[in-house]
Amino acid sequence: MVLLDIMMPDVNGFEFCEMLKENPHTRDIPVIFVSAAESDEEREKAFESGGVDFIRKPFDITEIKTRVSTHLNIYNLRRELEENNRKLNRVISEQSRRIMDEKKRIIKNIATLSKGKQDEAIDDYKVAKNSRMLAQALNFTDKYENKISESFVEAVEIGSLIRHIDIELFEVFFTKDDTDESVKTVRDIVYGFNSGGDEGDDAIAYKIVRIIDTFAKLTSEYDREEALNRLRDAEGLDEYILEMFYKIEKQIK
Repeated sequence: MVLLDIMMPDVNGFEFCEMLKENPHTRDIPVIFVSAAESDEEREKAFESGGVDFIRKPFDITEIKTRVSTHLNIYNLRRELEENNRKLNRVISEQSRRIMDEKKRIIKNIATLSKGKQDEAIDDYKVAKNSRMLAQALNFTDKYENKISESFVEAVEIGSLIRHIDIELFEVFFTKDDTDESVKTVRDIVYGFNSGGDEGDDAIAYKIVRIIDTFAKLTSEYDREEALNRLRDAEGLDEYILEMFYKIEKQIK
């Protein structure tokens, strides 16, 4: 705790209190102003600068001790509450992580179950790896800079594995009101491929996987150079994401 006068040499109490509150190492320390200042304006300014209390001189030592004790108790209770909140957030985060891990496990199992429905000429795990690579590359573009999280990239990779699964089967495990961002990303991909794009045109994840899926189909019919040429003429592909695909094309397997 800081007991602070207003009238001081070089820096007055208001300025000094503001300096304390601007410093992350001292901003939480309670400041009580003890001053001979009489005006309500100075009292108001003391609180505006960050003080928790104001005691006028001449003061009674008992009053000082009582107010100091009160504000120290408040400070300690607040610190205890903050620590309890941090512990609670850690517990919630851990539970959320476990729930998401379970959802990912289910999605991966669905991918295994639906393997028979996929095009045998296409390596779905290669599609998944390439989709992940393209998603990561988008984070370095002006349009999507710092908008592509690692959880989104992982969801794109998983979603690409089950892109052709029946929506009904998907919804056995994940309802439409599931708000988890990773599940939503996977859902965008599944819905997009099941609807021919009608329900996925606004979804970045679907646009990414559709380009990779289209390229995979082309390379199953043509050599790589011809597939790259034909990809530019393919209908319905996002031009911005497609340009990024060509920039990293040599890394695409």
